[in-house]
Amino acid sequence: MYSGLALALSMALTWQQSAGAKASVQADWQAPLEAPLELIRPYRQPNSDYSAGHRGVDYRAQVGQSIYSPTNAKIRFNQMLVDRPVLSLETGSGDLIEFEPACGDLPVGTQVLAGEPIGRVCPAAGQYQQHCPEIICLHFSLRSKNGYLSPIVRYGALAPSVLLPYL
Repeated sequence: MYSGLALALSMALTWQQSAGAKASVQADWQAPLEAPLELIRPYRQPNSDYSAGHRGVDYRAQVGQSIYSPTNAKIRFNQMLVDRPVLSLETGSGDLIEFEPACGDLPVGTQVLAGEPIGRVCPAAGQYQQHCPEIICLHFSLRSKNGYLSPIVRYGALAPSVLLPYL
């Protein structure tokens, strides 16, 4: 009986320590727009690299609204991509963060800090078709070395499920 209780307490302490470590990692991330945020379309994991899904999240936005760096990173891309303005960041761990439609004035290679303005939501131009057909939205995606992730996991808006020990 005592060994089971000791095991349960050990597991609970380990969980608390790991939860604390996760919180400190997530503290370096924040939302890319000012609050309040209105999530229009959530992340949908595709079944494969080639199947349908939604590899990011969409937030309701206003043309000209400021976009902030969600974490410390450097500007990786900041120009038109085919028919849309795209701004992307690269973190120190190699994660790629992308915003669309986003225009910025910072040159590629510029280091930015979490919370620093990096650009603004752009208006539609020419044949550009907005990511959200009915409203203006900001598409925000995150790609790690292991593939796409929901970016809101990084700043704590989507907490992972945690199984606690059974006592």
